[in-house]
Amino acid sequence: LFRSVKQRLCKLLASDASPSPTMAPKRASTAAAGRASKVAKKDTVASKCKEIADALELAGKAVPAEVITLLGSVLKHALPVYKEERHAFQAQVLDMVQKTLGDAEEALKANAAAAEELVNNGDAEHARRETAVTETEAALAAAVEAHKQKHEAKADAVNAFKATQEPLKEALAKQKEGDAEAMETEKAAAALKAALADCLAPLKEKGGAGNKRMLNALVKQLTAVELEDSLLTAVELPLLKTAENRGKFDAVILEQLDLALAEKQAAFQAKLDAAAPAREERAAAVKAAQDAHDAAKTASEAAAEVLKEAKDAEAAAKAAATAAKDSAKNFTTEQLDAAESLDTARKALQDFHEGALASFKELLERCAPAPEPEPVAEATEEAPAAAE
Repeated sequence: LFRSVKQRLCKLLASDASPSPTMAPKRASTAAAGRASKVAKKDTVASKCKEIADALELAGKAVPAEVITLLGSVLKHALPVYKEERHAFQAQVLDMVQKTLGDAEEALKANAAAAEELVNNGDAEHARRETAVTETEAALAAAVEAHKQKHEAKADAVNAFKATQEPLKEALAKQKEGDAEAMETEKAAAALKAALADCLAPLKEKGGAGNKRMLNALVKQLTAVELEDSLLTAVELPLLKTAENRGKFDAVILEQLDLALAEKQAAFQAKLDAAAPAREERAAAVKAAQDAHDAAKTASEAAAEVLKEAKDAEAAAKAAATAAKDSAKNFTTEQLDAAESLDTARKALQDFHEGALASFKELLERCAPAPEPEPVAEATEEAPAAAE
């Protein structure tokens, strides 16, 4: 509908210079004396049309701005035409103008009602703002106290975290010192086990003079575990021989070697078993100290986050309290402005009723004046003389 009306409005604007073929012809003046009066009336009608066109803009968002502009432009082509002489499209345009003026009136009434409500609720609004001041001040005081408490809690958490550092350091030092001998034993036992698997076992299986380097590596490791010198010297005899070339004496030497190595491994294990309880105790002490340290660190970080939140909450409470005070301080000025706004809104509504709306109603219902009576022709012939 809007698109169709818009197209017809645009066509009507394009034909501004020439009258529509459907419009009734204007009545011709019958006397020069009437021309000045009609010109004055035309000026009055034109000013009223402009007043009405300006008032259409008061409709605001209720009507698209493009429609208001088109209606304001076409108004001068339709409203000045007498009611009975308007064609259908002109009547349709004026119906849209009337509706738009109704929207403008509602907008003015809404402005006046809003201003009146603001003025009428002054006491309640004043009480609300005073209450807001009291409440925000109390909230600020609570936020300040909470911030103070969180700051103290953060300091306590930091101190507690620092207090766990020395016990952890001591526990680690005791563990390192107490486990040193056992760790050396573990290292020696592991090295012996590797030498037996990587050197002794292959030499027993194959032997031969070509494995001198492997034999030297084995002797070095056996020396490290303090095997008897005589046995170390003797093992070279059978191990440099191939298995099939070894005799009974070689077998005795290897058997004595196995017994000595078994004793060494058993001694290592016994030593480790004896140290195990103390090592476990020291490990437990380290774990407890580390757990306490980690827990204290987590608590310290959490306290820092809570402190930040308390600080932000205090800042927000302070801002709210300041805003509430400013609002209460500005109440009197705002009420005076509201009263002035109410007077302005009422005056605007009154001016609309008495101006644009009244002019529209007047021109909308205006009918053509009755035709002027024909003047009586003067007698051109003199009446017959009484004497005749």
